[in-house]
Formats: sequence, structure tokens, C-alpha cells
Amino acid sequence: MIATQHNSFSIEYNTRLSGFFGSKPTYLISAGGKIKTIQQACPKCGSAEYVDNGYHVVEDSLVLALGLGIRIAQFCCKKCGCLWSSNRDIIDHFVQKEKELVKSLMLGCVRSGLSLGRATSLIGGTTGVNYSPQYLHEMYTDTLSQVKNERAASASGVYYYDEQYLVCNGEKVCRLTIKDAVTGKVLTDTQTEDAKKETISRVMRDGLEGLPVDAFIVDMLPVYPGIITELYPKAKMQWCIFHLHKSIWKKLQEEFGKHAPLLQIYNVYNLFDIFFDHTPEIEKLQELLKTLNANKTGDSKSDRELEKTMRKEFGKFVKDLKKQRRRQHQLTPRRTLEQSTERFSQIKHQILLYPKSLQARIRYMDENWEKFTLFQHDSRVQPTSNGIEQYFAATLAKTDKKEFRSKEAVSRELAACQAEWNGNQIFSTTKLVEVLRLAGMLFLAFPQT
Repeated sequence: MIATQHNSFSIEYNTRLSGFFGSKPTYLISAGGKIKTIQQACPKCGSAEYVDNGYHVVEDSLVLALGLGIRIAQFCCKKCGCLWSSNRDIIDHFVQKEKELVKSLMLGCVRSGLSLGRATSLIGGTTGVNYSPQYLHEMYTDTLSQVKNERAASASGVYYYDEQYLVCNGEKVCRLTIKDAVTGKVLTDTQTEDAKKETISRVMRDGLEGLPVDAFIVDMLPVYPGIITELYPKAKMQWCIFHLHKSIWKKLQEEFGKHAPLLQIYNVYNLFDIFFDHTPEIEKLQELLKTLNANKTGDSKSDRELEKTMRKEFGKFVKDLKKQRRRQHQLTPRRTLEQSTERFSQIKHQILLYPKSLQARIRYMDENWEKFTLFQHDSRVQPTSNGIEQYFAATLAKTDKKEFRSKEAVSRELAACQAEWNGNQIFSTTKLVEVLRLAGMLFLAFPQT
């Protein structure tokens, strides 16, 4: 007679009757798949005198899908008439592990960008179990509802702040976020009705209460300086240079159209070169301008085509340069404060050589010079708000296309985004092999129907 044991019960293969080993709690499994604890006692009076009172069938979807006929024995106390069922922890453990696996799959699919419908279809088709979309949706939302983000006990004092707009039932709601620029931890990621001055002030004050505040890295919205100065008079600001460069391009296109002359592109890159080293691009533009001037024919049409070709060549050069830097894990080199000051001084002296749109941007930089150069004074400060943009892109990157059905759904998603980014595990890590191990044991123990 061959026997096997697994923690709480053992099965004799030829009779399906259990053997007992030591003092471990064990189960008796009949040939018909009826399971009961070997040592029964009335849960009410403690009497060991009872009679069998039938059974109930385990109707969990996975157990039925596996074709397992598991019956839980029921008893009646001879002394007090109490009715109870046999211990079924081993079955419940298997069912719970299976649910944790499905939950893990569901959360993984949705957090990776699949819709709830596609995730449901994928899981059902892969596992072979017909889960209802409502069941999986409730499992997903219940899990996210339990995510809690603890308040940070400490922080660096340097923070990114930004906003993102989401869609909820066709209406915009705001996502206001504060991220530690040094530790990378997200301190606040919350949904609000709007991004008015009062709302931003409240979120900043509540999110940073009790924490040091030295500096903020923000884009160039005019409302930010007043809010920050009012809340934190000693805090400094770094305006995002990436947003500065975007505004320079925008102003240039407003004046010259989508296809600006090559000379004006050269002027733009001279402004870009103030805070970051764009020497390769400037040298390439100088080369192209020299070629353009040498090959002009005086015919406006052919000259336009020639310049168009030069613009395309420069566009390809910039694209290839970015690819090369990405492959080598390099960023565009930063200028020192001395280098930036020297370059900007030269540009101010030559301001009349620039078009009116860029002259306005040069004056704007001059008026707010300290807000663009804080990163060159404080190594903790970054020159752009890319750190928080990366967080947005890694979480709800397609929010402009995503339709949330309720504000509660927005809050759940934002809580999950913050928890995941901060390194918290938001769902079970149950592995398939754990479920298979338990399933194999049950196949040995119980007959298939």
C-alpha cells in the first residue's frame, strides 16, 4: 500500500482512506470524495458523540472546472443537537490561492494598459475558467480600494510640482502631484475639481505639512510664483527649461510658420545653447547655412527647395544624435553658471539680430534669470520637470484618451499609481506553481466527476 502525506492529510492511493502521522491534524477522505476531520468535537458543547449528517458539495468555479467532486462532511451532536461541518481549510487554502493568482493576473493586465474587458477575455481564455467580467472587475476595484499610501516622514526639501488633466464622465478633473526631486518618492497624487490658486495652495500645504521646503521645480505658469512665495517665503524656484525651449519654438512658429527659415532655426539653437551644450547642432547648422548660401541661384522656387532639403538634413541629424545619446545612455551636457552667463550676455548684446518673437523670449529670460539658473547653484535641483513628467508617462500616460466612469475610479487609480511608483506591492505575488502544487494534491485526494 503506497501512501503520501501533505501537511494536514494523507491519502492511500488504493482505498482513498487517510493514514495518520504523529500529532498533525489530518483528514479522512472517502472513496466518494467526502472529506472530514478525523477528530471531531461539537463546537458548542465539546462532546465527541455525534452522527454523520450528510454533506455539502464544494461549488467553487475552479473546483468544478477541474471536475473534482469534493464533499464536505456534516455532523449532528448527539448531546446538544448542534449542526456543523467538517474543517475545510485545505480546500479554502487552494481556492484562496487560485483567487490570488487570478487577481495578480487581472491587476497585472490592467496596470499594463489593457482594458478591463480585454483583461477579462485574456484571463478567461488562458485559464479555461469562465469568470464573469463583473466578478473580475469587482476583484480589481476592491483590491485598488484597499491601497493605502502612508504619509512621508521625511523628504529632501526639493520638489517637483505639476498637474495633469483626466477625463471623468466627459468632464475634466485635475491630478495634482508633488514628487521629491531627490528621493524620487511621490508625496501627493490627488484628484481635485480644478487647479485654481486656492486648490493648488491647499494641496501643497497639506502635502508638505511638517516637511522641509527649500525649492520647487515647476513649469512657467504665472500662478506658481505667487502661490509658492505666499506659502513658503524662503523657497526658491527652478522654472523648467524644457518648457522654456517649447515656448521658444512656439513663438518662432507663430512668426514664421511651421517651416521656419534655416537661419532662424540657428538663432533658436543659440538660445538652447545657453543652458545645455548644443555645440554639435550649432556646428551642423553653420555648415548647412554655408552650403545654402553657396548654392543659392536667385530663383525663389529652387532656393526654397534647397532650404527645405537642408531642413530635412538637419532634422535627420538631430534625430540621429538623440538616438546615439540614448544608446550610450547620455544626456545633453549641462552648462555651468559661468558658461550660461557668458553666452547669455553675448546674446543680449546682439538682441537686435534676432526676430521679434525671440527678442521677447530673451527679455523674458533676462527678467527671470534666477528662476532658470537655480539648478546651477543647487545640485539637488534639476533643470527640467522631466522627473515628474516621467512619472505621469509611466502611470496614466494615455489619460487624454481614457474615460473614467467615476471620480472614485480616478482616486483608486491615482492611489495605485503612487503606491507602485514608491515601490509598494499592491497585489499578491502568488505564483502558478503554488496553485498547481495544491491542485495536484487535490487530484490525488478526490475523484473527478
